Amino acid sequence: MSRQKDTLRFVSNAYSKASLKFPDLLVLPEFDEYQGEAVLEHSLPELMENDQRIRALHAAFKSSSDSAGGGPLFKTVRSCHGKWVRGAICPPGVETWPEFCSRVNSGLAKFLAAGSRGERAAIFTSGGPIAVAMQRALQLSPESTLQVSWMSRNSSWSEFLHAAERFTLSGFNSHGHISDPAMLTYR
Repeated sequence: MSRQKDTLRFVSNAYSKASLKFPDLLVLPEFDEYQGEAVLEHSLPELMENDQRIRALHAAFKSSSDSAGGGPLFKTVRSCHGKWVRGAICPPGVETWPEFCSRVNSGLAKFLAAGSRGERAAIFTSGGPIAVAMQRALQLSPESTLQVSWMSRNSSWSEFLHAAERFTLSGFNSHGHISDPAMLTYR
């Protein structure tokens, strides 16, 4: 979670410069990202042997210089991760999608239980845990949740409201604080 810790440091420094008290920190490993690279590393060789679509996507990636968001590389990743989410592949030593979602929901439960009425708090995390929060708020399918995980822009913020058992979405992927278009990235 090095990028999240960097963001935390930037925000903490901004508070300090503004002579504001920065809240006490609580680090919850439950908000760590899913192991997307490990899913690929452990699954892609076998998928290349046995899945014609993955083989074609990978070949398109190898023959292309395009590594942009919608290019052949991302299509290969999206297809492999989709299989993992559906349980069609279970790479050894990698948590399953349901285990990942359970871990993040456990962190959300801890975080929400520690809060007080009217309190505002922040979680610095990644697209996957944000998507699981969206799933919780909007009752998304696993496949839709995975799609949402790829929509979060770096340094964007999302807002959720919580009261008792209610957990709702107020805003998603806000990035009005980023004025340089080159800084609007996804990965």
